[in-house]
Amino acid sequence: MDLKQLKLSKSEWQSIEVPASEDEKQILKLITQGYHNVNIRHNKNCSLFSYLKIEYSEVIEDYLYNKFFLPTVERIRNLASKEFASQVIANPVLKKADLIRIENNESAKLKSGEIYETILLTCIENMFKYKTKWRLHYFTLYKLVQNSVAHVNRHVLQLAQTIVRDYEEEILMVELIEESVELLEKNSLLLKHADITLYEHQKQLFSLMHQEGPKLVLYIAPTGTGKTLSPIGLSESHKIIFVCAARHVGLALAKAAISIQKKVAFAFGCSSADDIRLHYYAAKEYSKNKRSGGIGKVDNSVGDKVEIMICDLKSYLPAMFYMMAFNPIENLVVYWDEPTISLDYETHDLHEIIQKNWSENLIPNMILSSATLPKVHELTETVANFKEKFVKAKIHNIVSHDCKKTIPLINKYGFAVLPHYLSEEQEEVISMVQHCENNQTLLRYFDLYEVVRCILFLENSEYIPENSKIARHFAALEDITMHKIKMHYLHCLKKVIPDAWPTVCTGLRDLQERRLTPNNTVDTKGNKVRRISSVGPGAIAKTAGTRPSLAGQAIVKMESTIAEPREECSVYVTTKDAYSLTDGPTIFLATDVEKIAKFCIQQANIPAKVMENIMEKIEFNNTINEKIRLFEKDLEDVIAKLTMETSKEESVGKGKSSDKKVKTAKKGSTEDSSIEKLTKKMEYLRALIKMAELNETFIPNKQLHVQKWAEDIEVTKPFTCDIENSTIIDIMMLDDVCDSWKVLLLMGIGVFCKHESITYTEIMKTLADQQKLYMIIASSDYIYGTNYQFCHGYLSKDLILTQEKIIQALGRIGRNNIQQDYTIRFRDDAHIKKLFCPEADKPEVRNMNRLFYMI
Repeated sequence: MDLKQLKLSKSEWQSIEVPASEDEKQILKLITQGYHNVNIRHNKNCSLFSYLKIEYSEVIEDYLYNKFFLPTVERIRNLASKEFASQVIANPVLKKADLIRIENNESAKLKSGEIYETILLTCIENMFKYKTKWRLHYFTLYKLVQNSVAHVNRHVLQLAQTIVRDYEEEILMVELIEESVELLEKNSLLLKHADITLYEHQKQLFSLMHQEGPKLVLYIAPTGTGKTLSPIGLSESHKIIFVCAARHVGLALAKAAISIQKKVAFAFGCSSADDIRLHYYAAKEYSKNKRSGGIGKVDNSVGDKVEIMICDLKSYLPAMFYMMAFNPIENLVVYWDEPTISLDYETHDLHEIIQKNWSENLIPNMILSSATLPKVHELTETVANFKEKFVKAKIHNIVSHDCKKTIPLINKYGFAVLPHYLSEEQEEVISMVQHCENNQTLLRYFDLYEVVRCILFLENSEYIPENSKIARHFAALEDITMHKIKMHYLHCLKKVIPDAWPTVCTGLRDLQERRLTPNNTVDTKGNKVRRISSVGPGAIAKTAGTRPSLAGQAIVKMESTIAEPREECSVYVTTKDAYSLTDGPTIFLATDVEKIAKFCIQQANIPAKVMENIMEKIEFNNTINEKIRLFEKDLEDVIAKLTMETSKEESVGKGKSSDKKVKTAKKGSTEDSSIEKLTKKMEYLRALIKMAELNETFIPNKQLHVQKWAEDIEVTKPFTCDIENSTIIDIMMLDDVCDSWKVLLLMGIGVFCKHESITYTEIMKTLADQQKLYMIIASSDYIYGTNYQFCHGYLSKDLILTQEKIIQALGRIGRNNIQQDYTIRFRDDAHIKKLFCPEADKPEVRNMNRLFYMI
């Protein structure tokens, strides 16, 4: 994470101009509209009427039903052996123009299943066609009919509603919970066709900010749920100062805001208001570019139009005074993103800046936003201090929990971990349960499959009272949600009869299955492991010694214990375990990044000859890069000298002799010649850069790699890198990056940690944003610094993390809105236990009360 409080670089300025996708713009527009109507709903699915774009009438609706949907309805009637009443005109008469329009649109798309009525009818048909899966299709239909799709054919909708109503009594809640993994987690139709709405925390925030008067809002919501886009909605009626320690967060907000023409200004690395810069949309006074006719030089001192000011911690006070100069103070809102950054350290360079900003702040409306923000009862000193400074201020607490997806926590042996697996002591487990109830953001890391197994085990036993069973807690289909099922799991654990606890522990451990299994089909060198002989029924194993025969003796039952398998798995991320990293990139968080990087290269088993060839090319390129660097320095000197002499001549003024002008012109011509020669030399040297590449066998999850390391394993959706040759050449030309990182790039692996090469970091950011890398190895400081989409994550055993920082680390995975296979893989089980156990003395709480306090 880049916490340097510096001005924006050229590449950062360019990055904010990259337009958002149409889907992203749709969400951004929903947020701005949602500020005025928090119950707004939008659904991008097309009904047949919407697709054809014809004026609605019941006659046309009947015609479309008969032409496009009736054949499917007839099939459903035959499958269900049941009549469905509907009042449809058999042969409706249409205007000729409407008929032509319908005939012209009768394309393959109408038959392809993209029309919403077709999706509903397919659900109904599958419900009767595949009887073993009928509950899945029924539940899907129940959810789909509630969506806000415009102009759905009334006859199709009536049929769907009739099916839902007629078969509701046949549904047993126990069976739905038993099948909830298929119904909820793996049901792609639900997410694909769902309404787009504001998150609950956004609804609360927007409603709250309509109220007048000073306020401090503690805004707590999980990562990846749109917290940092909320300022765009707030800017509809307020002027926002967005404060961020991690500059990438501010840049992401700027890119989104600019995509919908919001007027944005920037204050990064500012020592005064003179350093503030306006985006073109926010510019009020400017000169015009004579060539293009567009905006030339902007007058950054005029900020009347600014809607969102984005600043780092160092620049907050200049940004505050700048915004106060153009706006009434009651219309300003400070949105402080991730205020707990750096608070896990006892001392940090940012602490003094944080305290100064809080103490000298004059704006009475402040929002503190973080997934791990301390609760209001933990911030007694900070809250009291704010109320003391702004006497009429009200304190508001917004706490939200997103549980629409499951991101399981996997221990080093490959098992999904839940509280009941972490201790055999009931009191300790109940303490964890209460902690999870108080911090429900942890529910998204409960593996739904394991949760359901536990619930059903207790449901079919006498270990919990009857009033704690499913029938008492799930009365309707609306209750079947991931959140409610996981909360019921916690409730059941609390209600286990104490005497039955040892039996419950043993029973649940017996049911536990490995989520990830070791790849024993090959050894660490890639050689196939073949079984030579086996000992089975009827076979006699050879033993090293002789044992006395026990034949004829009484059988005595010995005390047995369940031995936990000690074989670790998913360690070899560049070889035999790479196949398990599916769907998208992986982030590997570690303290010693170099150690992990060396391990990845070492375990890749790249032959010595191949590695020697690559290193020769890298060393050759390094030599070329050094020569280019020297020429670049010479070129800079020549340009600087020419610029200085030109400015001298201009300062002397007019009226000088013509021969002096000739001398100057000759001198300039000589300098131009030198520049041209140096440029040509550098171009020649750049052309000599050698392209280094690896065979696909050594690039994780390329086809040849999978054939070597996982040929005998069923592999689904393995994710690999996609790096262009031009990018590899750009990296090879860097002289401030260690050689091992260049080798890693050839394998599709990038590195994020503190180092000098800004160019390397920018290239890695671009690749990460475009999901071109197979894996990123990052230090723990980058926990807050990655808004990229990761499907899997590793937490190395050498990490020393607070509970809040572990939660932030988990938030890097599963940020996208797609149902994929996610995992978070811990190399040390102590981290998992730390996550679920309550902590009495949190450094973030202690430091926040100390620093967010006006002295």
